[in-house]
Amino acid sequence: MLNQWWNQYWTRFLLVGAVIGVAWGLSQTQGAVLEEMYFYLTRPLQFRTRRPPDWLSSARVLELQERLLEAEAQNARLQDLLTTVEAREKKGEILIPAPIIGRSADQWWQQIRLGRGQRHGIDRGAAVTAAGGLVGYVVQSTSNTSKVLLISDPSSSVGAMVVRNRSQGYIRGKATDQVEMSFFDKDPGVKVGDVIVTSASSTLFLPGIPVGIVKEVQPNASPVPKAIIQLNAPVGRLEWVTVSPPRSFSSPEPSSQPAAAPKQ
Repeated sequence: MLNQWWNQYWTRFLLVGAVIGVAWGLSQTQGAVLEEMYFYLTRPLQFRTRRPPDWLSSARVLELQERLLEAEAQNARLQDLLTTVEAREKKGEILIPAPIIGRSADQWWQQIRLGRGQRHGIDRGAAVTAAGGLVGYVVQSTSNTSKVLLISDPSSSVGAMVVRNRSQGYIRGKATDQVEMSFFDKDPGVKVGDVIVTSASSTLFLPGIPVGIVKEVQPNASPVPKAIIQLNAPVGRLEWVTVSPPRSFSSPEPSSQPAAAPKQ
């Protein structure tokens, strides 16, 4: 009787036992066997889509190269700044290097904020320059920061003159890297390529600070002849500037009225 039952059901008995054994094995290994089976079954597909072994190393090398280029560029800018400071200090001038820490997109050509302030010797009225020439002047300062009005701001007005023939006038910003110069003389005799510097009539800036180069002359402009000046300083790409103490000990207030003659 037992032999007859075994002969009839032995396959089912073994199948049930195998299922129970597999279930017990999975419970003991927490599915590790299935994970291994999946890995080996899908390995050919993984090999085809796998990235080259040196991909990660190449990415890291590229990142290091980019960091090196940025460090070299920063070093070159700081070297130029140091050279400028040392050269002007030999002439008895006092210069304070200052980084630009703030600049809004909607006032890109109007204002910048510096990471230096009264604690570093910077006060309202201080002249701000960069490699090449005049940038603007400090209109507000706190203990550790300063706000600078750029000469590219349309509200800015700076006394200037032509080096070649000493013709005088004043410049106003155009919210670009160029400014407009209005002359006092009806026939200033200005030419394209003339060098423009600050004039002795300026109350904020010492005379002779480079401003820019004449790019266009408008002799028939009304009411006075005018010229378009390309600024020497890269006002739109500044990262560091140098600050000089105010020309006088008083702290001048920026004029809010349009000026027919330079007030700065």
